Amino acid sequence: MDVLVCGAGVAGAALAYWLRHHGFTPTVVEHAPGLRAGGYATGLRGEALDVLDRMALLDQVRALDLRLGGAAMADENALPVAIRPTDVEILRDDLAGLLYQATRREVEYVFDDSVATLEQADADVRVTFDRGRPRRFDLVAGADGLLSRTRSLAFGPQERFVRHLGLYTAVFGLPSRLGAEAGGQVHRVPGKAAGVLATRDGARARAVLHFASGPLAYDRDDAGQHKRIVAERFAGEGRLVRRLLEEMWEAEDLFFEANAQVEMDRWFSGRVVLVGDAGYCAAPASGRDASRALIGAYILAGELAAGGGHAEAFAAYEREMRGFVAEHQQMGREGADQFFLGPPPEKELGRTTVARPHLVRLRNYASGFAGERPSPGRAAR
Repeated sequence: MDVLVCGAGVAGAALAYWLRHHGFTPTVVEHAPGLRAGGYATGLRGEALDVLDRMALLDQVRALDLRLGGAAMADENALPVAIRPTDVEILRDDLAGLLYQATRREVEYVFDDSVATLEQADADVRVTFDRGRPRRFDLVAGADGLLSRTRSLAFGPQERFVRHLGLYTAVFGLPSRLGAEAGGQVHRVPGKAAGVLATRDGARARAVLHFASGPLAYDRDDAGQHKRIVAERFAGEGRLVRRLLEEMWEAEDLFFEANAQVEMDRWFSGRVVLVGDAGYCAAPASGRDASRALIGAYILAGELAAGGGHAEAFAAYEREMRGFVAEHQQMGREGADQFFLGPPPEKELGRTTVARPHLVRLRNYASGFAGERPSPGRAAR
C-alpha cells in the first residue's frame, strides 16, 4: 500500500518507520519548510522505550537524556513520582530529528506543502496539495498535531474535537550564558509562571512561560504574533521575565500552543486515520505526548501489517490505544489543574506528571525489527 502521512513530527516519522518496516510505501508531507525546531521536554517511559529499542534507537535516545547531565529540565515541577531507572527525558525536537534521520533514506519526505483536499473512493484517496500535484494513496494518516488539517478535512472543524484546558505555553531556546546564570529561576504570579529550564552547566537551556487564558484566535504560523501575545501577557512582570522576553524577540525556535485535548469518538473515517496529537492530544501538561505518538505509530502500522483490511486494522488499533489515551488525558487535565492550584512548595517550574500504570502491552507484529528492515528506497527531497 501507498500511505500518505501528514506531519513529520514524532508521530509521523515513527509511523513512516514502521510502515516501511512492514513493506508499505509511506510518503510524509510536512507543512513547515523543514523539521520544526524548539518545543518542550517530554518523558519516555515503559512501552515507549520498548518501541525505540525495537527501532534500534534507544541508545541514541539515552545519549540525549537531559537527566544525564543533571538537567533541571526533567520533572522539576512534577508531583512526587517514583522515577524508574529506565525513564528518559528528551527534547521533543531531538527525538523528531532522530526519527527523521532513521527514515530519510527510505521514505519520501515532502516539506513546505500541505494537504488541500481529500476525496475518498472505494479503493483509494485522491489528495490535492497546496503546492504539489494531485496524487492517489491507498490510505492517509493524519499525524499533524493539535490543529490537524487532516482531521478538519476528514472529520469536521476543530471546534468539535478540541477541548481547551485554560492554559497556554511558550517555549524557546536561550543562550548558554543565561542558562548557566538563571537555570532553575522561577517567576510566579496568579495565572502566570515563567522560568528557565537548563542543564546544570547551562549548556542547554530553554525558557518556559505559562499563562491562563480562554481560547485565543491566532495564526499558527505567525511567530511574530505569538511573541506579541506572550509579551502582552507578561508585560511588567519583573526582571527575570524582562530578560526572557528580550531573548524571545531574537528566538527562531518559539513553540507556542494551547494546553488542549482532542476528544473523538473514533480516530478513523474510511481510509483516513489519525495518530498522535491529531487524534488524541492529552496536552503538554501530561508530559507523555511523545510516548503516545511512538506507541500509537507502532500499533497502527503493526495492525495494518497483520492483514484483514484497513478497516479491521484501524478498529484494532483504536481498541489497543483507548485505555492508554484515557489515562494520559486524565494526567493532562490534572497537570493543567496543578498550574492553577500551585505546586508543592519544594518544587519549581516544569511540567506536572503523575505516575500511573501503563495499560498497553506491545504485541510483536514482526520478528527482527530494525535488524530486518527493508533495503533503502526513495530518498527525501
